[in-house]
Amino acid sequence: MRIFVCVFALASASVAFAKSPLAAAPLPGTLVIASGTDGAEVDVDGEKVGMVPLPGPVPLAPGEHTIKVSKVGYAPLIDVFKIQKHKETHLQVDLEPVAGALQVSADIDQARVFIDGKFVCETPCTTEMPVGARAIQVSKGGYHDFFQNVSSVAGQLITLDVKMQELPAGLNPYKPPPPPPPKWFEKWWVWTAGAAGLAVVVTAIVVPVVYANQDLVANFHPSYTFTLGK
Repeated sequence: MRIFVCVFALASASVAFAKSPLAAAPLPGTLVIASGTDGAEVDVDGEKVGMVPLPGPVPLAPGEHTIKVSKVGYAPLIDVFKIQKHKETHLQVDLEPVAGALQVSADIDQARVFIDGKFVCETPCTTEMPVGARAIQVSKGGYHDFFQNVSSVAGQLITLDVKMQELPAGLNPYKPPPPPPPKWFEKWWVWTAGAAGLAVVVTAIVVPVVYANQDLVANFHPSYTFTLGK
């Protein structure tokens, strides 16, 4: 009876181990990429694995995989390769330059970038441009336009760090001009001084009139004093 239980337990454990993901996982192989196109992005089966030069071999499951290597200004490479378990698969990838590359940053975000008058992106951005002489324009409402002529070379990156200058208040539709200074009769101290002067004038007029209209006999009070002349 004990022998049967042990055999059953071992059989159950073998079935469980065979069904576990660890036991079912295939032994990996590795992908090694050699490339002279530094900065190219490497994607395997639609997922980014790094930039050229890669820090080391890429572990992958045995079987077929799809690779894409791309960089701005170069023709991308898309290919299918096969990985064998316990083995290294080596790929030599050198991209062909086909266009120039432009990278624009500015001290304000979302400035519009134009190449030869055609809108291409908003800062900060990196884009391709045809080979040859090109006119670059960076614009944003409320700022002076930035202009720069460049010579585009296939496979070469041109970097522009743009400092945008704000339009003066009188010409900036996004920044209304400050209110005009108050006129002389709108200044607070004018009205304060005028009120004080009016109070003095009123007092000078009212006090003599009040005293002139008083009846000295009717308003006689014991506290009044008189001085008789000699």
